[in-house]
Amino acid sequence: MLNTATTTAAILDILTREAAHCDLLNHTLQQERNALRQLSLAEFPALNAQRLTDLQGLQALESEREAVVHRCADAWGLSRTTLSLQAVIDRLAPPDKREVERCHERLTAKVRALRQETAVNELLVAGIQTLCRKAMHLTSEALPKRDTYSATGESQRAGIGGTMLRQRG
Repeated sequence: MLNTATTTAAILDILTREAAHCDLLNHTLQQERNALRQLSLAEFPALNAQRLTDLQGLQALESEREAVVHRCADAWGLSRTTLSLQAVIDRLAPPDKREVERCHERLTAKVRALRQETAVNELLVAGIQTLCRKAMHLTSEALPKRDTYSATGESQRAGIGGTMLRQRG
């Protein structure tokens, strides 16, 4: 049998850990944004790996939260498919319910902020991609029309030496 104190503690623990993981992901997104602004290409692989680790941690916590909801559904004789976290929260006693609701609201606000941070980074990436496409187009128009290899089969230098694109950082 599942009691409300155990349920409350389990939900609060998971929501608190999810909020902490959101903070980690937010930090990673901020680092990513700084790298994008500085065009620090060398930082991207490590940041992508960290973002993936952060997201996997959040996914694992979501699975834990779903397991708690499923245990509640089983204990209360309800369908697992119809019982939600909000329905579990609604069944808690008033003092516990308020505490869990506040924690859930903080987590929801952090998730909304993460979506906004991600959207900003997506805009930066799109802008950089556009800049690169335009630079490549301008570079190809400025190049003399000649083959990449000479008549003897040797490589010949063509282009303007990357003067339009320069890595900073």
